[in-house]
Amino acid sequence: MTLIKYSKRALADLESIYLTIFKDKKSVADNFINKIDNYIALLELNPFMGKDCRKKGFKKDCRVIIYDAHYMIFYKITTQYITIQRVVNTKQNYKG
Repeated sequence: MTLIKYSKRALADLESIYLTIFKDKKSVADNFINKIDNYIALLELNPFMGKDCRKKGFKKDCRVIIYDAHYMIFYKITTQYITIQRVVNTKQNYKG
């Protein structure tokens, strides 16, 4: 099983998502972040469940999964880790 780690940028993305939800729905923010973390944890069992970024039009060497139809989770697989690189809202104009 490959361990998951988060880049600083991904942690900042999650914090921003949390704070945005917290402003509107304080009771939902913790629950939402827990659910997205649980979804990301599925990568430990199936690291290739995401699509190759290039097949989705991104010019990066990574993979991407979609959470809740609103968040793109970009990650990279190495021999030791699955590194979560970014967590981006699908409404953002992101071509990273």
